Amino acid sequence: MKKHSRLDLKKGFDRRVLDWFERQYPGPTPVQESAWPAITSGRDALLAAPTGSGKTLAAFLAVINDLFQRKNQPRASAPEGVQVLYVSPLKALSNDIRINLHEPLAGIGESFAHTGQKTAPVTATTWTGDTTQTERNHIRRTPPDILVTTPESLYNLLTSASGRKILASVRHVIADEIHALTGNKHGAHLFLSLQRLEAL
Repeated sequence: MKKHSRLDLKKGFDRRVLDWFERQYPGPTPVQESAWPAITSGRDALLAAPTGSGKTLAAFLAVINDLFQRKNQPRASAPEGVQVLYVSPLKALSNDIRINLHEPLAGIGESFAHTGQKTAPVTATTWTGDTTQTERNHIRRTPPDILVTTPESLYNLLTSASGRKILASVRHVIADEIHALTGNKHGAHLFLSLQRLEAL
């Protein structure tokens, strides 16, 4: 496996996750090198870098790695319910993220299969104002591992008993595009929701 000069990617990452990453990319970008040690160690991280610099994958790959590792624990200790909450103020971006998640999730699942290890799939679903009642009922019955949503929908989820039940298991939160929210009432609204989520 290729060694990277500025960061030993083996630290904190499952080798099958690295197999997928190294098949797709020549190496980590600077923001990924800076972010991964913090995220994989469980610390909070604020990522600021230009568009196209790999910020989204920097956030997602670390938590996907955690999900796959936890999914492969003995059945009794495997995680249940939503583990990762992704919040974006842009509904269209939320849907793009959901689509973009399928590639790494499928590819990493294949990496596990190539080693002969069967792994439970990691699932991702969107909950926005456009989500139908049928889809919402399905999410309530079978919560995904990753839930992609907007600040407004997060607020609505937190105001209902069924929504709080869905979110009670969250371990990681990725808040995207926060520069568009800081310093205005929409940002204050989101940060209040995140405080409520943390209390939950």
